[in-house]
Amino acid sequence: MSTMIEAHRVFEELSQLREEIQRLGNKVERLVIEQKKLSLPTEHPYVVRNEKMHRGEPTIRGTAITVRTVVERARLGDSIQEIVDAYPVLTPAQVCDALGYYYDHADEIERYIAENREAAWRMSKRLSL
Repeated sequence: MSTMIEAHRVFEELSQLREEIQRLGNKVERLVIEQKKLSLPTEHPYVVRNEKMHRGEPTIRGTAITVRTVVERARLGDSIQEIVDAYPVLTPAQVCDALGYYYDHADEIERYIAENREAAWRMSKRLSL
C-alpha cells in the first residue's frame, strides 16, 4: 500500500512539474514576442533599435555592441577583421553593415559619439575630484 501511495505522490509531483514547465514555456514565448516588438528593424539587416538597450541607440542585432562602437574602432584604424577579433560575437557582415549604417546616418551616429565623449569627460572630472 505504501508503494502505491508513494507512486501516486510521484505522479502528482510530475504532473505539477509538467504544468510549471508549460507555464514557464509560455512565459518565455511571450517574452520573446515582446522583445521582437521592441527591436525596431532598420533598413540594415544587422542593425536594430531597442528603447530598452542603450536608450534606442542603433545596436548590432543579437549583441549589446553599438554602431558607434564599431565606427570608433574603425576610426582608430582597426580593420574589419581586427574589430571581429576584438568582439568575437560579431561577424564581418555585421561590422560591414554597422559601417554602412553609419554612412547612411552619419549625423545621428556623430551625435551619439559626441554624447559619449561628453559623458566620459564628465565622469573623468568627477573621478579626479
